[in-house]
Amino acid sequence: MSSCLTSLEDEIKPLGLGIKFVAQGEESYWLKDKRFSVTNGKYLLVNETLPRFDITIKNAITRAVCVDIDAALVNDLLLQTIYPNDLDNYNSTAQYLLTPELFVNEAVAEKPMQKLLNFIISSSASQTLDRPGIELIYELTSLVVKNSEETIKSYYSLETAKLSTRQELFRRLLTGKEVLDDSLFSDLSIKQVAEACCLSEFRFYRLFKQCFGDSPYNYLFKKRIDKSIELKKDGLSWVDIATQLNFTDLAAFSKSFKKIKGIAPSKVLF
Repeated sequence: MSSCLTSLEDEIKPLGLGIKFVAQGEESYWLKDKRFSVTNGKYLLVNETLPRFDITIKNAITRAVCVDIDAALVNDLLLQTIYPNDLDNYNSTAQYLLTPELFVNEAVAEKPMQKLLNFIISSSASQTLDRPGIELIYELTSLVVKNSEETIKSYYSLETAKLSTRQELFRRLLTGKEVLDDSLFSDLSIKQVAEACCLSEFRFYRLFKQCFGDSPYNYLFKKRIDKSIELKKDGLSWVDIATQLNFTDLAAFSKSFKKIKGIAPSKVLF
């Protein structure tokens, strides 16, 4: 369903896998008391297992499209992605459905997806379509799963006996990842992050590495180093950056920077 609106307040319940794409303007979505701002060229994925959520558009021209994809189609493609050599389980794919934790926060649609979604918007608005609609859905589903492949593989890398256990552990690990993302300027310990996830420190460390392919320590260091480059572009000195990012001194920061980027911070070209 394409739309061109200047104001809207509504409540939505997605069917299957819902894609909310904004070609122009801004739409605000509220899920579980958290706001997601979807602006030009970005999209949000939501899942039918989520409760209803709110959408707001305030006094701005907004061109967007909402596409709901049947869960069975998503399941089928997920099965092909995870087990590409399995030819016989196409009727048993319910266990592969994306969980509520796998929606994408303000993800940027790459050029092929933007081109397809913009075509869907214009075709829907003019009610003209020169190819079968189901082909567009197949193509869009493939692009969505491809763009989410890293997250999907992280989810299925968790070794659990029960689907419900995998879902809950992944939800907790994503919580831990968010806590790490928000602690770039603090001295929060990994033990404190684990406690926020209701996991022991060792279990959090082991599962985080199993799921995301890196330890929480390295993940945090890499995020801090990436942030340091942003701060340098803003005109801060390396000394100030090292202090803000909670390194003990400039030498410790430089050592970590070189370990992750392969060069000293003073050698970075902007």
